[in-house]
Amino acid sequence: MIPESPPSAATEAYPTGAPSEKPPPDLGPASSLGFRTPLQEHAPAADTKAAAQLTVLGLMFTLVARYSSHLLHVVSGTGPERLVCLALMLGFGVCSLAAVVQAFRTISPRFPPAPRSLAFFADIASLSREEYIQRVESLTEEEALEQILNFNHTASAICVEKFRQLRRGIRFFQAAFVCWLGLAMFVAIRLLT
Repeated sequence: MIPESPPSAATEAYPTGAPSEKPPPDLGPASSLGFRTPLQEHAPAADTKAAAQLTVLGLMFTLVARYSSHLLHVVSGTGPERLVCLALMLGFGVCSLAAVVQAFRTISPRFPPAPRSLAFFADIASLSREEYIQRVESLTEEEALEQILNFNHTASAICVEKFRQLRRGIRFFQAAFVCWLGLAMFVAIRLLT
């Protein structure tokens, strides 16, 4: 049996045993949280949902336009069907317009007042390339943490606002969809009779 040799200085310093790899930097809890907070995917997620909402509304409007002659026949008639169809058309139009406005408010960026940060694209773009590089290279660890925390807070505020607008848009979309279904029922009845 061969006795195990004691660990060398290289394997103690580099737990993987590969002396060419540098060990990961020891980040404190605050740095770890600040630099690893996943915010980048949230804003595009709200934008994607708003864009999908706009797409479906476009399809709904296309179908209403395609079968508008049937709806106009119901509206030009008499009786309670006429009033119900008019109410559904009005509801669909108003709720759809409100949903479109909310979708665009979700997609369009709103930047709340925030401290400047070398991690935020607008603040980076306001500097020359050389000035940006000089400022980043001169940061201490504490200053770098402060910059990323400022960015995280601003990005979080933008995401919360985007999802607030998206929630409103989804409510209007749901109401428009119910009205659209009612209109589709009128068209189906007209086509079947």
